[in-house]
Amino acid sequence: MLLVFLCLPATAFGQVNAKTAVTMMQQAAKAYEAGDFVKAAEWYGKAWRLDPLPAYLWALARAEHLGAMFEPATEHYRQFIALPGADLAKVAKAQQYLLEAEAELITAQTRAAETAMQSGKPALAAELYLNALKVMPTRLDLLFKAAVAEQMAEQWQAALAHFEDYLARAPVDAPDRVQAVARQGWLRQKLGLAPQAIALAPAIRLPVAKPAKIPEPAVEQPKPVQPSVVVKGPSPIPTRAVDTVVVQKPAERPTWPGWTLIGSGAALLGGGIALLVGGRSDAASVNASQQHGPGEPISSLTYDQAAAQVSSANMRMGVGAALAGAGVAAAGVGAWLLLRTDDRHAMVLPTTNGAIWLVQF
Repeated sequence: MLLVFLCLPATAFGQVNAKTAVTMMQQAAKAYEAGDFVKAAEWYGKAWRLDPLPAYLWALARAEHLGAMFEPATEHYRQFIALPGADLAKVAKAQQYLLEAEAELITAQTRAAETAMQSGKPALAAELYLNALKVMPTRLDLLFKAAVAEQMAEQWQAALAHFEDYLARAPVDAPDRVQAVARQGWLRQKLGLAPQAIALAPAIRLPVAKPAKIPEPAVEQPKPVQPSVVVKGPSPIPTRAVDTVVVQKPAERPTWPGWTLIGSGAALLGGGIALLVGGRSDAASVNASQQHGPGEPISSLTYDQAAAQVSSANMRMGVGAALAGAGVAAAGVGAWLLLRTDDRHAMVLPTTNGAIWLVQF
């Protein structure tokens, strides 16, 4: 009798909790039907904590998911899937909803991280990227973005650790691998560490045709000067870790375009000079015909006829001057094509955040 008496308060307390939980579930259902999923999740959570039934946990996860509370929703979906007494049909749905909630959580955190980067808060962006990575550890692009944000926030040690973790896990042909190698080398140099050889994807070599072999003369010739490379500042990529891209001098250009332009320019110049001289001669003749001395015949031209002849002469002089100018320009371009050289230079410019610029001119 004593044992039964001692158990009565606990039983009565459990019944009170169950009744209170049912009342809370009713409040949650009203908020759910009204579309207030945040309020519904609050009531479902209170009911589940009072009476941890699988149905209450299911309702809590769904309300959080629909209310865009993706992080607690994923956690409660996982708890529901692991319950031994859960409905199998709802477990299958929970597995599908879990994938959707995880994707939506990653999207939301990625957007927030991008906003933080744009607002000049790289440390916050790195934290958001790492939180998203915890949800889906296979998204190595999130690990790379977190490392970049940490580097911009001058968190050198953390950034180096995450870059090396990315390089250890990412495939050889990963799109961000080359940049990760560059940033890792820059950080190791920044921290005074020895360079570390990292496997890269096969480098793309420039498709330059090999020049034909020319027999060497008896007299030793000076070696051709290779295109110079000017490097400003420390290189962010260790030499041993990067495959070399071979740049050869292009094949000798044909000379016919230059000679063609020079010839065309000479023809235009000659034609222009001829029109210019002829126009000047006609204009002088018209002017002379309007002046008469004693005993000279008077011209029969009217004023309009004389003006027309003068206008025609002026037009020919204008066209002649234009053709002569075009001929001089064409000949100049042709001479430039024949005289210009093929020397090219390249400049590698590292930046403070580890990025690399390659300028060729």
